[in-house]
Amino acid sequence: MSAMSKHFLAALGLAMVLGRPGVAEDVPFRAAADRSVDVAHLKLDLEVFLSEKRVAGVAELSVRMRRPVRTLRLNAVDLDVQSVQIADGAEGRRRPVPFENTGTELVIDFGRPMPRGTALQIAIQYEVRDPKSGLHFFGPSEAEPDTPLTVWSQGEPESNRYWFPCLDHPNERQTSEMIVTVPQGFEVISNGVLVSRQERPEDGTVRFHWKQGKPHVAYLVSLVVGQFAVGRNTWRGRPVLYYVPPDRAADIDRTFGRTVEMLQFFSQRFGIDYPWEKYAQVVVEQFVVGGMENTSATTLHRRVMHDRRASLDSSPDRLIAHELGHQWWGDLVTCKDWSHLWLNEGFATYCEVLWTEHKLGRDERDYLLYQKSRSARTGPAETRPVVDRRYPTAASMFDTRAYPKAGWVLHMLRCRLGDEDFFEGLKQYGTRFAYRTVETSDFRKVMEQVSALSLERFFYDWTERPGHPKLTVKTTHLPEDRLVKVSVTQTQKGEAFRFPFRAELICAEKEEPVAVRFQMTEKEHTVYVPVPGRPTLVRIDPRFTLLATIDEVKSRDLWEAQARGAPTVPERLRAVEYFAKKKQAADRDVLIQVLQNDPFYGVRVEAAAALGRLGGTGARDALIAGLSQQNPKVRRACATALGRFARDSVVAESLRKKLEQGDESYFVEAALIESLARVERSVPLKLLRHALERPSHDEVIRKAALRGLGRAKQPEALEALLEWTGRGHPRDCRITAIAALADSAKRNELARDMEARLVKRLTGYLQGEGPRIRQAAVTALGRLGPDARTAVERLETVAEHDANSRVRAAASKAVEQIRGDRSKAEQVKQLRKQMEELRRKNRELEDRVRRLEAKLRAGRIRQPSPSKP
Repeated sequence: MSAMSKHFLAALGLAMVLGRPGVAEDVPFRAAADRSVDVAHLKLDLEVFLSEKRVAGVAELSVRMRRPVRTLRLNAVDLDVQSVQIADGAEGRRRPVPFENTGTELVIDFGRPMPRGTALQIAIQYEVRDPKSGLHFFGPSEAEPDTPLTVWSQGEPESNRYWFPCLDHPNERQTSEMIVTVPQGFEVISNGVLVSRQERPEDGTVRFHWKQGKPHVAYLVSLVVGQFAVGRNTWRGRPVLYYVPPDRAADIDRTFGRTVEMLQFFSQRFGIDYPWEKYAQVVVEQFVVGGMENTSATTLHRRVMHDRRASLDSSPDRLIAHELGHQWWGDLVTCKDWSHLWLNEGFATYCEVLWTEHKLGRDERDYLLYQKSRSARTGPAETRPVVDRRYPTAASMFDTRAYPKAGWVLHMLRCRLGDEDFFEGLKQYGTRFAYRTVETSDFRKVMEQVSALSLERFFYDWTERPGHPKLTVKTTHLPEDRLVKVSVTQTQKGEAFRFPFRAELICAEKEEPVAVRFQMTEKEHTVYVPVPGRPTLVRIDPRFTLLATIDEVKSRDLWEAQARGAPTVPERLRAVEYFAKKKQAADRDVLIQVLQNDPFYGVRVEAAAALGRLGGTGARDALIAGLSQQNPKVRRACATALGRFARDSVVAESLRKKLEQGDESYFVEAALIESLARVERSVPLKLLRHALERPSHDEVIRKAALRGLGRAKQPEALEALLEWTGRGHPRDCRITAIAALADSAKRNELARDMEARLVKRLTGYLQGEGPRIRQAAVTALGRLGPDARTAVERLETVAEHDANSRVRAAASKAVEQIRGDRSKAEQVKQLRKQMEELRRKNRELEDRVRRLEAKLRAGRIRQPSPSKP
């Protein structure tokens, strides 16, 4: 073999390996974990040392062998395990057994294979200090001296293994027990009912005993320790509890006052009573997400609390309904593995829709569905199916597929089946699989049995393939034939989605609408519909039952009629979208009239945003007038839209005047401040400094002022931002100031000494601060790019050793940004391009070889004669 052939085959082999789908990016196939044992009960007897960020005690697991087992592997990350003892049902006495602590698992050797059916009690004595995940400690520090001592857990998806040994998989259910000793003056909240609370004056501690009597999965086990004001209520004799920071006690009823009504509503709607012994909602410091549905004990971020002014145009109800809905869908019935996460999150998302429909009516429900439709058609939902067995980590499944798209899948299923069958199906599904784990086929089969319909194609289209229908719908009136031609084309790549297409044609000559109905099964479908005259309104998907991007082709007067008088909110919103893309004055006039006259605030909000993008004197004047509308959400939208009119003195004067008058809404005032900073030729530093003195819900006013400072060129603005990044200011404000510093540096040419000072300040926040401040500093340094090269070494240390996984990930990304490294995706793209070129050359060479071989066989190539001597 020639040297040339060796090099070619080596290159070809490399290309084949790198070119195989899934190898370069190597996303593993995931499935439910094996269950060699059944964990019946988990008991944690712990002492919590808040100041030391330490927990110590004993974890007891009651297990039964599902097959012969000698070695049991428990998930246990960085736990300091002192001993492991076991006792079986026959002996009853504990005896020590060998174990190996790998750092990620606790491997227990029983000494011999335990036969199927054997019951064991396993007692593990251990402690953990300041775990990297799962259990989070907060308290006063030099950086944040006012932070109260607090501990809270966050187990989903796979983090409780960082503070107690367990089988940390969603397909393993057990009852649980939490016995926790803490200093006097602190409350402990956990799952289930409070069995006892024992004061121990001899050592100044209190011992709480909580017991969860019905099985749930490990990631739902909860522990919260802190000092709280407690609100109390009941539902059907069961405790309904609200634990909030003491300074927010006055807002308990305003925030949580509809919880009991929600419990009643969901119990009736699902046909299944709330399944747990109590319901507690616990508001904690610095929670990592909005809320977490721990069984019977939801944990919530502090911003859920609403005072009177915040409640004018904001509500905690959607979040509260989402987490409460999880108590049925996610807790009572739990996805078997993370591929089927939508059975948890999509259902809870749809609970927001159901509550909104019940409490606020159809228009509010449809506006919420419209907003969720926009996010359901973006991001991973475009490229990955809802049920995806290949994913890098469990956390990567928590995206637009599991939440808004999955919620829309349920809405479409409800519309397909009708309310009677849909809610009867939910009742049977929840009853049949109560306290069990499920996958998508379990849900599908129940809904098929109830509805007597085959739903395989529905579930294939909406859960097993990515994307959604992208439709072009063209309606043409044919007056000579008294027909309307309706042509529907699916323009998305790949095969057709199958769904019922619905439209209505409104004609002046006929009182009832002309219905257009057919099953869409191909990429194109055309029908001719008899009509008594030219339609005055064309209604596509009039009941809002389809998740799709719809591009309608029809005459302008029909769009105008839709904007002015379509009966449903989504139809009028689609008309706003149409006119928002147009540039003529007449189109802006339609949007102005919508802003002034539409009966639903949400349509006016979208019209205001559209006018801000379009610009023009008429739009400007309408938005200024909109600052006086009654609904604060519309005033806020108008104030935000006016921020697009840069250097317009009329706008600046109007914003200033409105600010001087004041507004009852925090959010309107924040929008006015931020827009004024965008509009004025010179950012109004005095006004922004004054705004920094004003506390508000979620610090929206101060944060708006800080973002405004980030737009300023004056050195004083940079100094103010540097000051507000520092200790002594509210945490959320510090985070906003850090981001605004990066904005300012990117927007303005900084002197080299100021640039170095900024990088030094941000680098200083990489240690000795809370995780959110560290992550903000890391992100800001990354945004500075090569200007932050002096921070790379520190960032590399953070990427490797920081206790928080989010901070570590952000630091790795920041290093790449600063170094100017190409992203992994770009590198893979280049590799694939090179591999395709290798494949092309290989095909050409193979073709040449085959041609030569064919010629040789045919004798068309003369062999060289032996040379004569």
